[in-house]
Amino acid sequence: MNSHVRYMVILLPAMMSLGAPHNLRAGMENCRFALHWKPKFSATKTITSLCDNPATTTIEPNYSPNWNSTTSTPNPLPCTNYTTSGYAAGTIYIVIGRAGLEGVAAASFGIDYSGGNGVGIDPQYVAWTPCADGPQFPNNDGVHGDFPQPGGGLRICWKGGSCQTQVIGGNGVHAVVGSLYVYAYSPSSLRLTPNNNLALGPELAIDDCSGGHTDLIQIWGQSYASTLVGRIDFGGGPGYTPCLLYAPNTRSVSLSWGRIKNLYGLVPAN
Repeated sequence: MNSHVRYMVILLPAMMSLGAPHNLRAGMENCRFALHWKPKFSATKTITSLCDNPATTTIEPNYSPNWNSTTSTPNPLPCTNYTTSGYAAGTIYIVIGRAGLEGVAAASFGIDYSGGNGVGIDPQYVAWTPCADGPQFPNNDGVHGDFPQPGGGLRICWKGGSCQTQVIGGNGVHAVVGSLYVYAYSPSSLRLTPNNNLALGPELAIDDCSGGHTDLIQIWGQSYASTLVGRIDFGGGPGYTPCLLYAPNTRSVSLSWGRIKNLYGLVPAN
């Protein structure tokens, strides 16, 4: 049984719908797939975990930006303030920000970077730790291997009862999907992408906790959707957080690069 079929078999009873026709829920069209860089995680007596335990109603001290504190008092960081440049060894969090109050139950996205043999980001030193507690379904582009290898994609969900609803400031719900350990030997970039290795075509998608499915590519078109994902630059680049980009007041799927430039004056490098 292929991963797409297994995914649907597991998730349908829980009313999940990634890979299903678009069902827009208010607010989810504004989701951003953001990245936040931190120094390499090292557990302390206060901060013992990379992630909060999603199965509990409380938020335990953890290393993620949704806690953002070295003490037992949280200081959540909105995705508009994420660190998007890094150096050498570090921890990169993948967070869905500016989500609707329905909460986040599942996501689909991809990753890309390059390097090896002492240059750039060596894939053998990229390690993935999920913060979501449900099934995950990695795939690959047929060259490098499964996510988090470059070109790979991932569908991942939270278990029933673990809906992600933490609101941070005025930036909506923030759902911490997971973290990557990354070592960069030289200047390079790591970016998120749509999940490009699926039989039904690329998707950049979120399932909410009411059973709704939102594919940002279906809403905005693939060109504009490419601005809704984050990038971490190593070695001096500024990186990019999509949470600073505000969507136009339309749900048209026909946005072109020319129209985006007219709306915003520039297109963030991504």
